Amino acid sequence: VLGGSTDLSDRFVQAPVLGMVSALDPGWLAEAARYAVGAVGAATLLTAMNGQMLGLARLAYSLATNRQIPSAVGRLHDRRGTPYVAIGLSALIALGLALPNDIDFLAGIFAFGAMLTFAIAHASVLVLRFREAERPSAFRVPLSFRMRGGSVPLPVALGAILSVAAWVSVIVLHEGARVVGGIWMAFGLALYVIYRRTQDRPLRKRFTIPAEALQESPPTAYGSILVPVFGESLDDDIVGTAGRLAADHGEDAKGGAVLEALYVFEIPLSLPIDARVPDERVQEAKRVLARAKEVGEEYEGVEVATAMVRGRTVGQAIVSEARRRGVEAIVMAAEEPTRVLGGAILGGRGRSRDRFVGEATRYVIDKAGCRVILTAPPAGDENVREGVLP
Repeated sequence: VLGGSTDLSDRFVQAPVLGMVSALDPGWLAEAARYAVGAVGAATLLTAMNGQMLGLARLAYSLATNRQIPSAVGRLHDRRGTPYVAIGLSALIALGLALPNDIDFLAGIFAFGAMLTFAIAHASVLVLRFREAERPSAFRVPLSFRMRGGSVPLPVALGAILSVAAWVSVIVLHEGARVVGGIWMAFGLALYVIYRRTQDRPLRKRFTIPAEALQESPPTAYGSILVPVFGESLDDDIVGTAGRLAADHGEDAKGGAVLEALYVFEIPLSLPIDARVPDERVQEAKRVLARAKEVGEEYEGVEVATAMVRGRTVGQAIVSEARRRGVEAIVMAAEEPTRVLGGAILGGRGRSRDRFVGEATRYVIDKAGCRVILTAPPAGDENVREGVLP
């Protein structure tokens, strides 16, 4: 203690952890700890920033599909499916706010937005419990009581009151947050009113635009398409879909289009990859590929090439062949929606994509370097694919 103060209360007041490790002995340990604290701090900030951007992406998508902001702001990336315009604009705004290097100012703005968000979220739950009281919900908040045809969850009501109180305290105590937050809210309200007026829409009525309107229209004709076939009744539909896409390309191109019909032999890990495949499976594969060739070449200007390959998993083999052959698209069938939904204890209903794709299809969607086109899932009898993991 020097002059009634310490380094933690003066030099390291903004970075107390760094101050504590700097006092370690010997010096090399203190230096190493300083770098470790810096690395952990950077990783923590990157994680927090990523979480904020994920929330921003969901919010921008929701606002755009409900006509609360211009659809151009919520436009989705053609491959990643992320609202890249909204993310880019927000990143520029965040950079501009960070340039003054005022931590208190940034903390005040963050608190303003966070408390306002919590207050709106809690208020929304309360309103929906009355406006859409009969709508099915994945979960119910405990400690709810009925009131005038709706329900009031006590934790939500308490959360709304506390959030509003915290938000008011931020407005009173932080001048920077009060000014910037007020400008932000005024701009948002003005944008909403102007956008709705230019669209000839009333301000208080709900409108929803199709999610597809937020995506750039992808090309619908492909010169080379990979079509995995499995010997099922859906194979003809899949090959037909690919044939129509390839035929559209053939009309505009001089050389025509090629379908790559692929049959995968899944080889277990207990066997070498070049293990002998039973003759009956080889004959079945030849029959399936011959049928695919027959169906595909019914379309004018379409040539069908067939191949049999081996792989440890069907999805991995499809992705590998697609990359090796340099195809422009893969056409597959979505599975029948499952009636078994997980997470009942916590009120969850599983990922939406899990309802219509299996493990092989999910792997192809995640790993393929080209566009993956899924046909509509069947709504009738359940089909089981040989060699595809459940």
